[in-house]
Amino acid sequence: MNYRLIAGFLVVLLALLVQFSLGAAGVTVDLVLAALVVLAFFFEWPQLAVFVLFAAFILNAEPWVSPAILLFSAIPFAAYAFRLFFTLTPWAGIPVAIFLGSVLFYSIMAPYMFMSALPLIALDIGGSLVFGELAFAMLRAAER
Repeated sequence: MNYRLIAGFLVVLLALLVQFSLGAAGVTVDLVLAALVVLAFFFEWPQLAVFVLFAAFILNAEPWVSPAILLFSAIPFAAYAFRLFFTLTPWAGIPVAIFLGSVLFYSIMAPYMFMSALPLIALDIGGSLVFGELAFAMLRAAER
């Protein structure tokens, strides 16, 4: 049985659950984006596409695709390309990819708000980095 695939879905489901729970409390953290970036370091692009489509379907409750969801969906594939072009070990490459992906997402989606809300964005990125490392540990344990 392929425990990595099950662990990948569990990581995405956990990220969705925690992100929705924190969102209901008024805290915004992009844990799902961090989870998908981590998955980009463990899976090839066909499996990654399934995870991204699953997460985008859950996050986008509208009948149309928004520009934010398109960008959100592109970032894990950029992390996958980052993994292929730069031969960093996953424990070093994942935080760099999460940081760059989060900065890219915020700077494109809200460029004028980016500098004014920098402390909140820094907290969001910090939470995403912590969750990313936890997801990395879960997936690494599933490989054994």
